[in-house]
Amino acid sequence: MAGPLSGIKVLDFTWALAGPYGVMILADLGAEVWKIETPFQTEKRRAAGPYVHGVSTYFFSVNRGKKSIMLDLKAPEAKEIIHRLVKEVDVVTENFSPGSMDRLGFGYEDLKAVNPKIIYASTSGFGQTGPYRSRGAVDIIVQGMGGLLSTTGHESDPLPSRAGYSIGDMSAGMFTAIGVLSALVERGKSGEGQHVDVAMLDSQVALMENPIIRHLATGEVQKRAGLRHPLSTPHQALPAKDGWIVVAGVKDNNWQLFLGKIGLDHLIADERFMLNADRTRNYDILEPLLFEATRQRTVNEWLDELGEHFLIGPLNTIADVVKDPQVLHRNMIVELPTWTGKTLKVSNTPVKLSRTPGGPERGAPRPGEHTMDVLTQVGFTEAELQSMLERHVLGTGPSEE
Repeated sequence: MAGPLSGIKVLDFTWALAGPYGVMILADLGAEVWKIETPFQTEKRRAAGPYVHGVSTYFFSVNRGKKSIMLDLKAPEAKEIIHRLVKEVDVVTENFSPGSMDRLGFGYEDLKAVNPKIIYASTSGFGQTGPYRSRGAVDIIVQGMGGLLSTTGHESDPLPSRAGYSIGDMSAGMFTAIGVLSALVERGKSGEGQHVDVAMLDSQVALMENPIIRHLATGEVQKRAGLRHPLSTPHQALPAKDGWIVVAGVKDNNWQLFLGKIGLDHLIADERFMLNADRTRNYDILEPLLFEATRQRTVNEWLDELGEHFLIGPLNTIADVVKDPQVLHRNMIVELPTWTGKTLKVSNTPVKLSRTPGGPERGAPRPGEHTMDVLTQVGFTEAELQSMLERHVLGTGPSEE
């Protein structure tokens, strides 16, 4: 399936999660990605497990559809190799510490001189400028520094709670993909490339838009809200007899209907809960009453009872999500081949296009699988490649794990 980015080529220096996730989005949309990896890379050195069929599931999940080139970036020959590759691509991506690519001779200004139209995307913890520029960062650091950890979990619990997946990394990856796409559109008008600079901390601040504007406008500092929304009540997870439901869409004009549906008719005239502001202010009193009421029926019974009038859904486990009929109908779980001859299932791209659908077709590559093929495409002879293989400038992957 030809995606909308068919014909776009990306030279990818990224590693770990933030960068690879953003580049994966481009690959899913049809870009051809040439991923640079270190010589003699093995599957077990690539990333964390679990390992299934001899494959790192962590690496597989964010590097699907890419091509792997093993290259020693510190070798004298690396500069010529990278320059030849850069002449053939539209985008360069990297997520090393700021300054690292410059020291290697592969910074934006270096590669812009080789290809003036290049779009060069840098993803880092704190960006290419500023007082924190040289600091390292991983997901939990930016969740903490960006304020997210201060808003998760329950206020009664002295410990904050990390978001259950790496939103600090993945949001930066998504903004990197957005930045690359916007630069490609602009280049179509100006004919010029540019440097895309995305920071993980900036990305978290952008996602914290509502708590930030509330604080700047009113001085309010959002506290940990646990199962609920800090401004709307009830707008939250509620316990059922056999699990949990998530309810929203309860407003002042249908609050009495909601009370009748869940068997709390005696609260209809209770002034403590008449208006949303009252319910939010008196939530500590209201919560145990709601919990006691919703525990009387099963999840499916509440879906039937409340679904016509309110927004409601089950609180799914991951095991529930991957077999949900709507998720499956939308083809959000796909099975891809591994380089070991087996298959693994992954989550699909959520971008659904009517004419150029795209989507992943290949799994992550074997380490060094495409070294010879790609470098032959950019003009290296078989003799040149063989010589560099013998001197360990290049690699084509381990013979066995």
